[in-house]
Amino acid sequence: MSNLLTPVDTQALEAVTGGTATTPRSSSSSNDQLLQTLTGIANTIKDLGNASNKTGFSTTEILMLGLLMNQNRGGQVNVFVRRPW
Repeated sequence: MSNLLTPVDTQALEAVTGGTATTPRSSSSSNDQLLQTLTGIANTIKDLGNASNKTGFSTTEILMLGLLMNQNRGGQVNVFVRRPW
């Protein structure tokens, strides 16, 4: 089985790009951004682990608490209470 590249139709490419030329990104800046993002994620995971050790909550409970807190940022929260009678 071959892994040959198939040619791209130039008219289809112009239709997707709107006929404008595209400039390639420099790989060093995108690599730096990727590295910064991955470092931030790794630091967040470490912080979650430290918080779970200090508070007694599990890492999963802290993640769920953060998710619940993040959902309530949007604005109004409607609470429905069912009466027993």
